[in-house]
Amino acid sequence: MATDRADLLASALRLSFFTIAWNGAVGAIALALSVADGSLALASFGLSALLDVSASVVLVWRFRKEQRDPVAADRLERHAQGYIVVAMLAVGVYIAVQGVRSLVGGAHPQASAFGVTLAAVSLVVLPVLAWRKLDVATRLASQALRGDGVLTGATAVLAATTLTALLLNSKLGWWWADPTAALLVAAALTTEGMRIGVRHRFG
Repeated sequence: MATDRADLLASALRLSFFTIAWNGAVGAIALALSVADGSLALASFGLSALLDVSASVVLVWRFRKEQRDPVAADRLERHAQGYIVVAMLAVGVYIAVQGVRSLVGGAHPQASAFGVTLAAVSLVVLPVLAWRKLDVATRLASQALRGDGVLTGATAVLAATTLTALLLNSKLGWWWADPTAALLVAAALTTEGMRIGVRHRFG
């Protein structure tokens, strides 16, 4: 049984390290492109990816600590879970505020081919990564890893909405699709963050 958990912890660490590398690169590129294109959906995608990176960094700390001190697992789990909740809510609120401002101000973002490609490639990778995290989280009984899996899933959804928004804006001139996509993800992040937060407080 101890060996099984050790294998699961190793899997959780591998997933976290992959997330740090992949979403770190993708998030930085997406943010840089959003500055050039003025796309809030692309910026939100980049922020969500970087948020996932920060959560994975915390999880690397949490799982490595458990490898050295299994007795501290519950305390570490709650610390990691609490950080992920705060990060989800903070990014969700920020994206929502910027989305409303863009809609009210009538911002007209540009759509670059590179931004479309970045979102499309992420849409292939992130759903698989999210599924693996949720699977390992279930077997580890880790709400923190589950929250991170939800974050990765939200980033995958944002990749899809960003791709759709960029294409609609580029092909049909629907500028409002970009901030609307960002608002949808903001709602998903804050709702899931609150749900996990309730379980963290009363679970």
